[in-house]
Parts: sequence; structure tokens; C-alpha cells
Amino acid sequence: AGECTCDDEPKDSIGQCKVSRVTVREDRHGSSGLTLADVTSIFGGGELSESQKQVVSVTSVEKTPFMCLDDRVAQRSLVTPGGDLGEFIMAMSAYMQERGQGRDGEPPLSQEQVDSMFAKYIDSLPAGRPIVLCTDEMALQHLEDELPLENLDLNNPTDRAKELGLLDKVGESMNQGDTHIRLMLEKPEWYELRREMVVMVLKSFYSGLWKQTQDKNSKLYQSDKLRLVMLSGGSDAKAFLEVSSGELCTVPGVAPMLSPHLDVRHVLISHLDAVSSRRKELAEFFGRIANASPRKVDVNRLFQRIERHGWLALETTGSRVASELPFFTLIYS
Repeated sequence: AGECTCDDEPKDSIGQCKVSRVTVREDRHGSSGLTLADVTSIFGGGELSESQKQVVSVTSVEKTPFMCLDDRVAQRSLVTPGGDLGEFIMAMSAYMQERGQGRDGEPPLSQEQVDSMFAKYIDSLPAGRPIVLCTDEMALQHLEDELPLENLDLNNPTDRAKELGLLDKVGESMNQGDTHIRLMLEKPEWYELRREMVVMVLKSFYSGLWKQTQDKNSKLYQSDKLRLVMLSGGSDAKAFLEVSSGELCTVPGVAPMLSPHLDVRHVLISHLDAVSSRRKELAEFFGRIANASPRKVDVNRLFQRIERHGWLALETTGSRVASELPFFTLIYS
């Protein structure tokens, strides 16, 4: 699996938008990990030094994928629990709840319907912005042991791997390297969603991923619309950082990117402000899907529901992966 390079040439400015300051606020003191002095030394606390400017990049949110909430991510990124795939799952769940599907006698979605919606969403994405899913070496090893099969390539699996039931097994919790995705499978009630929906979206993702490498008749063939990121080693986060653009500049839709993996010091990062625009995009997408059916949805109300689901997701997963960590807010301007 390849690494996701979200910004080919990391820079501290886009057009007239240039990062020059950061305000750091300590929201919660941790029993261990980074101190406020550590954070301001690395990222700044006021005017940025030249070395601190090298830590941050400015990117267009519309053109940049969201990565998973994990301190092993090595590149500068925009971050949300589960990455873009996690956001799609939460948005689809909110959409189905808004429509009342799965209740009142209306049947839940089938795999074919999820595949169709996911394919339409892929088609709607801007060029160069793949949907990213994270996994790790431990999950891959578990998958190999379970099949059983050696040297499994999740990007380009053999026919033998598929015959052994690989597509079903990628929907099992222990075969997930992303903690957020795994928790949604293990405790879907915490996230107010149906477990089957998480499984179906994972199957849609992997089916599409394999079409990219294997199906010459697919429009996905040799594209980079879907990307699997393989994380190495164990998690060892020392702080949780909520990153905001504040009044970054007059250019709309830009956000600061940081790397969760800073030399020997790892941090968890969240971009709660930036991901709101992605949720607006998802609400508009599912609004178009609804408009093609007799049962419409109010896009603004759906957006608010997706936002609430997103807050719940961050709070729920964050409390599991960062319960003892110090929390800081970084506001770039």
C-alpha cells in the first residue's frame, strides 16, 4: 500500500494566504506527554520562526483528502476520524436516518445500492483527491493468518485470496488498522449507526480498489481515486492537537496541515473546522441522490445531522485513543 502525499510541495502559503502566527491553548493537562512549553517550542506561540513555518503547510480543503486519526501518519495531513471513508460512512448513515430508511417497514440498503452510491461519490470527486483508508501491519498480519495466506497484497490480491473470502474478511473488526473504523464495527451503537452499513462501505471501497489494479474494463482502472495507506509500528501519541485556521487569510477553503509523526514525538491531530466543509459537500451529494427519488431530504438539515454525527465520532473515538493525553488547540493566522 502506498503513502498518501496530500501536498506535493509543502508550503506555508497559497496565493496571498500565508501562515505567520499561531495561538496555542492548553485545553486539558495530561498525566504525561507534551507540555505547553513543548508544543510552543515545536509549533510556535505567536509569530512563527522560520523552523516553525517548516512544520506547517497550507492546503485547499476541497483538493486535499482527509487522513485517519493516527499518530503513525507520516505526512502533513488534514485529519478526521476514519479519514474520508469514515466521513462517508457517517454521512450515509445520517442520510438514511434522515430518510427514515431501515425503519417504518422500509428496507435497509443492499450492498448493490451502497456500491452504486459509493461509485457516484467517487465520480463526483475532484481530480487528485483520493478517498483514503488507513490500515496497519498488525491488521494485515491478522488477515493473513485468518485466510490463511502469506504475502497478501491488499491493493492487488490474487484470485486465491478472493476465493478464500477476502472481501468478507475486510469487513471484520480485527482486520482494521484504523481504530475508528474498528470501533464503529465493534460498537456501532456508540456512533448511532448500523454495523452492516460500515461493512458494506468497506466492501465497496476494497472492490473499487481492486478494480483500480485489475479490471481493465472499469473506469477506475489505473486511476488513483481510492488509496489504502499502510501504517507501520505501534501508536505512541504524546498529545492531542485540534488545529484550526482561524482567520488564516481572505482565501476561502484553506487549512493548515501538520504531520502527526514528528521525529520521535508523535501527536494526534484533528481538523474539526476544515472537515465541516467536507460534510457540507457530502450533504449536497446525498441531497442530489435523494432528489432522484420520491423521498427528498432537506440538505441543510442533513448537514446539521452529519455535523452532529461527526462531533459524536470525534468525541467517542477520541475518548478511547486519547483519554490520558494533554489536549491543545492551535489556531493559525
